[in-house]
Amino acid sequence: MHCFNHPQTAAVGTCKCCNRGLCTDCLSDLGHGLACRDRHEAQVETMNMIIEKNARIYAAAPKNILIGPVFFSAAGAAVCRLWLLQGGRCYPVALPDGPGLYHLCRGVLLTQPSAVS
Repeated sequence: MHCFNHPQTAAVGTCKCCNRGLCTDCLSDLGHGLACRDRHEAQVETMNMIIEKNARIYAAAPKNILIGPVFFSAAGAAVCRLWLLQGGRCYPVALPDGPGLYHLCRGVLLTQPSAVS
């Protein structure tokens, strides 16, 4: 492979942004990749920043994956505990737009209204 800008010179690496072959006169070594000197240095720095950020997020993912299931399991347990503390019974509920009382039984609102006494 030869340098994109100097076809007579052998390339020592490729630009991380445009993948063109670069010689020692045309490249800029940024530590985590090579870039075309005075052309793609900012883009390669941005790419390196994105890669580092994604690596941090990926490393944190195994811990974050448990947040949702733990939260909803705890919420479900709290609702079940409240229902059991009430004896697991059905109880009347008055809806503002409904004719009469409905019964809430085991978390399900029954559709048949009871007579208002």
